[in-house]
Amino acid sequence: MAEAGSFAEKVKQQADIVRVVGEYVRLKKTGKDFSGLCPFHQEKTPSFTVSPIKQIFYCFGCGKGGDVYNFVMDMEKCEFPDAVKVVAEKCGIALPRQRERSPEERKESQQRSLLVEMHREAQAFFVKQLEGTPEGKAARAYLEDRGLEKDTIARFGIGYAPSGGDTLLRFFKQKYPEKLLVESGLLSRDQNGGRLFDRFRRRITFPISNESGKIVAFGARALGDDMPKYLNSPETPIYSKSNLLYHLDRAKEGIRRDDFVILVEGYMDAIAVARAGISNVVASCGTSLAETQIKLLGRFTKRVVVNYDRDAAGQSATERSLSLLLERDFEVRVLALPPVGDKKADPDLFIRERGKDEYLKLLKEAPPYVDYLIARARHMDLTTGEGKLRAVNFLLPYVQKIPNRILRSEWATRIAQQLRLDEPVLRSRLSGDSFVCWQRPKDSAWNSRNTCRMHASTMASKQKKFSPRWLSPAFPVNRCKLRNWRAS
Repeated sequence: MAEAGSFAEKVKQQADIVRVVGEYVRLKKTGKDFSGLCPFHQEKTPSFTVSPIKQIFYCFGCGKGGDVYNFVMDMEKCEFPDAVKVVAEKCGIALPRQRERSPEERKESQQRSLLVEMHREAQAFFVKQLEGTPEGKAARAYLEDRGLEKDTIARFGIGYAPSGGDTLLRFFKQKYPEKLLVESGLLSRDQNGGRLFDRFRRRITFPISNESGKIVAFGARALGDDMPKYLNSPETPIYSKSNLLYHLDRAKEGIRRDDFVILVEGYMDAIAVARAGISNVVASCGTSLAETQIKLLGRFTKRVVVNYDRDAAGQSATERSLSLLLERDFEVRVLALPPVGDKKADPDLFIRERGKDEYLKLLKEAPPYVDYLIARARHMDLTTGEGKLRAVNFLLPYVQKIPNRILRSEWATRIAQQLRLDEPVLRSRLSGDSFVCWQRPKDSAWNSRNTCRMHASTMASKQKKFSPRWLSPAFPVNRCKLRNWRAS
C-alpha cells in the first residue's frame, strides 16, 4: 500500500512498530521478538508477536498479521491515509505541508476554535452554578436522589443552568460578538428576532464531547415541569447530533478492549451503566441511530448490544436501529430489561433498584436480535393465517437485511421452528414472493383450479375468518405454497 518514494513509505521506514504497538498492547521481550496478549481476540496465554527486525506483527491464535499500518487500521478502524497520519504523529514525523487555506477557510477554522473555547467556558460556568449557588443546591439534591454522588457528578462534568434567562449571556457578552453568541447554540433570540436569552434555563446540564474529548454541545434536563423534559444544543458549526455519540470519547478504549458496545438512549442511562463498571457504553440521546453514527461505531467494533427503553418509543427506536445495524453487517444483541415493580425499566432505573450485578447478569444473557424479534412476534395471534402472516411480515424485513446468506438461512430456520411455521413456505417468502397463503385447505375447492382468492372467498363464506384485504383484487396473489398451485 505504501508506494516506493511516497511519504507513507518514508514513515514506515522510520517507524518503530514495537513502539507503536506498545501503546496498545503490553509487550514483553522474548528473544529477538516481543510478545503479548492479542488485542484482536480474547486469550489468556500470549500468542501475539511483534518482530522489530521484520517490522511486522502476527498472532498465532487468530491469524491477524501485517505491518504497522495494518495494525493501526485494525485498532483505530480507519482507512490507510488516516493510518499514515496516526503513525507519523506517534513517531514525531512532520506531515507534509498542506496547501495554503483560503481566507474563508481560515475564518471558519478560527470560528470553530472560538466556539470550542466558548463551550469550555460554558462548562466551567455551569459547574460553578451547580456547586456554589442556592439554585444549584436544589439541583444537587435532585442528583443525589438519582443516586449520583459528588465524585460521579465531577467525573461526568454535570452542571446547572440557572433560571434567570440572561446569566450566561451576561457572562459572555463582554467577550464575544453577538453573532458568535447566537451561532454557538448556547443562546437564542426571541420570536421577534430581537432580545437574546440563555437557551438553557433551570436545567441540569450534561456536556457532550466529540471523539477527541472537546466539549461541542450540551444536553439539559428540566429540573421542574418545564417542557421539553430534555433539550439539546441545536446544530452548529462544531456540532451535528447525527455525527456524535454521548460518552464515546470515554468509552472507545473499553469498546476496543471488550470488542462490543452497549447502546442506550440517554445521558443518565449511559452514566448509570458506566458507574456500574462497564465503560463501553454510548448513548444516542433519545433517537435511533443515524447512518453516520453507525459508521462511527464501526471504527471500534462490529458487535452491539441495544439496550433502549421498554416503552413504545424505545421499542420503535430499537427496531429502526436494528435495520441500520444489520445492513452494516453488525452482530447485534438486544437487552430488554424486565419491569421494576409496575414501571418499565430503563438502565438507570434498573441499576438503581436491582443493582449492577443483576444488570451484568442480564447483559451476559442478552439474546441475539432475532430471538428478541421472535419474542415480539409471539405477542401476535399465531392461531390464524392472518396472524402468522403479520408475524412473518414483521420479522422477514430484518432477516432480509443480513448480508451473509448462510446466517440469513440459519435465522429463517430458527424463525420457522420457534413460530411453528412451514419452513419451505417461509424460505419462499424470504426469497421475495409477494404472497403466502397460510390457511391449510379443508375442502375440495383446493383440488380444482380455483385461485387462492377463490379459496379465501370460499373459506370466508364458511368461517368468516379472513380480512377483507385478502379478497381485494389489488392484493398480490401469485401462488398457494401449500398446494403448489399457480394462478392461471
